[in-house]
Amino acid sequence: MSRPRLVFWFGLCSLGLACTPDAPSPAETQAVPPTEEAGPAEVDPTIAAEAEAGERTTEAEPAAEAGEDEPELEDPGTAEPEAPPGYGVFKFPTEPLTDEQLTLHAAAGYEVVAVYAKPDMDSERLGFLRIGTRVRAGERVVNEDCHKGWYPLEGGGFACASKGLMVDERPPFMSYEPAPARLDQPFPYDWAYVRQWNTPMWWQVPNTEQLLATREKRAVLELERLRLEAELRGDPPPVAPTKPAVKPTKPAAGDGGGETGGALPAVDDDDGAGGDTGEPAVIEDGANPSGDDGGDDGGDDGGDDGGDDGGNPEPVEEKEPISIPLSPTPWLEKGYYLSLGETIRDGSRSYWRTARGGVVEKGSAHGVDPKDYQGAELTRSMSFPVGFVMAKNGTKLLRLGDDDKLHATGKNLEKRTFLDLGEEVQIGGQTYFSVIPYERPVEGADADGGEDAGAEAGEEAGAEAGEVAPAAEDSLFVKADVMRLPDLQPIPKGLEPWDRWIDVDITKQMLVAYEGARPVYVTLVSTGKKGTNEEPFETPTGRYRVRSKQITSNMDGTTATDGNYAIQDVPWVMYFEGSYALHGAFWHQSFGYVRSHGCVNLGPTDARWLFLWSTPFVPDHWHGVTASADNPGTTIVIRRSEAS
Repeated sequence: MSRPRLVFWFGLCSLGLACTPDAPSPAETQAVPPTEEAGPAEVDPTIAAEAEAGERTTEAEPAAEAGEDEPELEDPGTAEPEAPPGYGVFKFPTEPLTDEQLTLHAAAGYEVVAVYAKPDMDSERLGFLRIGTRVRAGERVVNEDCHKGWYPLEGGGFACASKGLMVDERPPFMSYEPAPARLDQPFPYDWAYVRQWNTPMWWQVPNTEQLLATREKRAVLELERLRLEAELRGDPPPVAPTKPAVKPTKPAAGDGGGETGGALPAVDDDDGAGGDTGEPAVIEDGANPSGDDGGDDGGDDGGDDGGDDGGNPEPVEEKEPISIPLSPTPWLEKGYYLSLGETIRDGSRSYWRTARGGVVEKGSAHGVDPKDYQGAELTRSMSFPVGFVMAKNGTKLLRLGDDDKLHATGKNLEKRTFLDLGEEVQIGGQTYFSVIPYERPVEGADADGGEDAGAEAGEEAGAEAGEVAPAAEDSLFVKADVMRLPDLQPIPKGLEPWDRWIDVDITKQMLVAYEGARPVYVTLVSTGKKGTNEEPFETPTGRYRVRSKQITSNMDGTTATDGNYAIQDVPWVMYFEGSYALHGAFWHQSFGYVRSHGCVNLGPTDARWLFLWSTPFVPDHWHGVTASADNPGTTIVIRRSEAS
């Protein structure tokens, strides 16, 4: 493979260079993947100190995983192969209907409506539609396992009207039209962070009576939570409020954090003391949560003065309990992330409607600014070496002067800046790489990828290609010991020379996407942190295939070290083994260091690029697709490289 033109990116900072926020930078060790300082993984402090001083760890070519077949090297002398027409496009077992046959209108009325290969529940499940998705459909097919009938869908596949598909001659009515995913952006939805323990979620906006009843229930739940916490600490139990309810009040200015974005708490780190933002609300003295005037006040008010009723009081009719429209997941824990659809205003109160149809008080969930990171799409004129600046405080871009000495250009390369590197040279007794500016490929401009492959340079990713390119005659250099470089890998055995595959190096926390022998994308990732012997979080090594792809997916779990967590609509998810997946992570920017509970975290821009590039491609209108023998998923190799 020929040595490329050399590259570096300039971005949007005042210096005109690609920027990402600094994160504490422990060492890149031989046996332990890089980890953020705040994370739980253990790092030798001596090695960490050397890394911050700019010392570089040299790593050997990684060996194949134990038990794996030795990969075969592609012959560099052969012409570059091309994928066959239709590569990655989803193949249906039956021919799709024509426009003339699509006589009906359908909509997904459940959160997930499954799409099957045949009108049969025992047939292969191909993928699913998201609630609110509208498609055209053909005439009904009736059988025993779907009494409302199966309907062939536009594009292919069948869905059951008894399992959430609404069908009519006209577009079916929906009382609430859920927000569609933004497929052209790194963030398909906006998110909010739940600020209070036992935050209620309803399926519709509650009236005043229902809101009061909900708050009474929440006060009881909060008292129990605080009692259990006190018991664990060995403290006396909290005193129960005399009347655990509160009158609805007008929200404070800004709806308690409402629409303005805020900093995101760490989703996979312990956030300290697990208390609420305040004690359970207590009803004002003299108020009554039931809404009546307190019943009999002990007087007679001039009623019957002692007739012949024998002293028996009139029977009192008991009030029916208030029906509260709580959602199937009624009580949210502090720290959960909700995907957002719209804002609802009801008098003086404001609510979020989630992207999945739930309703939450705005003061209980704070809108957040999602984070992003973007690696690099490699053009056909580029090849290895490439790398990322990983010095804690970045590094200076240097210029070779007429006096054959290096001089500062006045530009500083921020940590995690991508560089395409050329010759490794010795100047003044130190090792440097040469560097040349480059222009990031534009999305959709046939930059080597598949369906919409590539990722548009956006402000969220902190890069604007070629904005301040130096003069062409300048010879630019960067210190070698501040760079982290991926290793070129051979094609895994059994793949065709045009096949797409992904290599994840846990040791270096780097991902490279390949088409055959040619690398087409490179970025930094965050894989699973160390955890404990009882609860390890390391990402499993081995050779896998993408098993299913979902534009977004809910993720939750319970861990002894980090507690419970739940995130609605994690973006651009590619499952490869059980619940392990490659996916976008909008809640941190620690890429290049271990952090997750086992998944491979990517910047949302990177995750979107890989999602659109990897196979099988998701059919139009679908939210998720399942790989199969007829629609194989992209191969993923996860390994630990050896360091010398």
